[in-house]
Amino acid sequence: MFLWAGWHPEVALRYLPVVAEIKKLGPDVSVLEVGSGGLGIAPYVRFNITGVDIRFSPPFHPRLNRIKAKAVRLPFADKVFDAVVSVDTFEHLPGKDREKAISEMLRCTRKLAVIAVPCGQLSYLQDKKLNRIYRKRFGKKYRFFDEHTLGLPEEKDIIEAITNACRTVHLRVNLTILNNENLKLRQFLMNGWMTKNLVKNIFFRKVLLIALPFMSLINNPPVYRKIFVINKK
Repeated sequence: MFLWAGWHPEVALRYLPVVAEIKKLGPDVSVLEVGSGGLGIAPYVRFNITGVDIRFSPPFHPRLNRIKAKAVRLPFADKVFDAVVSVDTFEHLPGKDREKAISEMLRCTRKLAVIAVPCGQLSYLQDKKLNRIYRKRFGKKYRFFDEHTLGLPEEKDIIEAITNACRTVHLRVNLTILNNENLKLRQFLMNGWMTKNLVKNIFFRKVLLIALPFMSLINNPPVYRKIFVINKK
C-alpha cells in the first residue's frame, strides 16, 4: 500500500470498494474519474488516472491528469476508457443532469461504470449535523457540507436515472448496488477529523488507517452512501 501515502481513513472507505471493482478488469486498465477534484481516486491506485471536473483545487496528485469539463459533456470519444467512475459527485448535480451524466459515462466506457452517491434523508440529516459542528468549532462553513443543503438523492432516483440512461443509449447492463459506510461509523470518523488538536488529528487521519480492513466491513444499514456498479453486457 506504499505506506498509505496520501490516504485518509474516511476517504479511503469511499474509494476502496470502487478500486476493488476496477481491479476485476485486470491489470493495465484506463480509468476516467468524473468529479475528481485535485486528488480523487488517484492516491488509492498504482496507475495514472484521467480526472474531469469544472474546477480543480490543490493539493494535486501526480498520477491525476486533470481536464476541465462538465459531467454532462465529456470531451472524449466513445468507449475510450475501460472504466469510468464517479464518487460523491452526483449529489451535486441537478436531478435533470444526472441521466445525461450517466449517459456520458456509459458512452465513454468500454466495460464498467461505477457511481458512488450519498443517498437518503438520514445521510442528509447527518451532513446537516456535521455542518453545525464544523461551524461551531472553526467559525466557518465547510463547503462540501454546505453544498448538500438542498438534500440528497434517494436510491430509487439514481436507479431511475441509470435505467433511463441505458434506454437512451440502447445498452443492456448488469447493475449491482453496494452499501457503503455505516452512518455511525462515518459520524465517528468525521467528528474526530474536525479537530484543532494535533494528536487527535494524527489519530483520525493516519493511525486509524491500520483499522481499514475492519472498518471496510462495517456497511450494515443505515449507510451514508450507495455504490452503483454498472457492467456492460
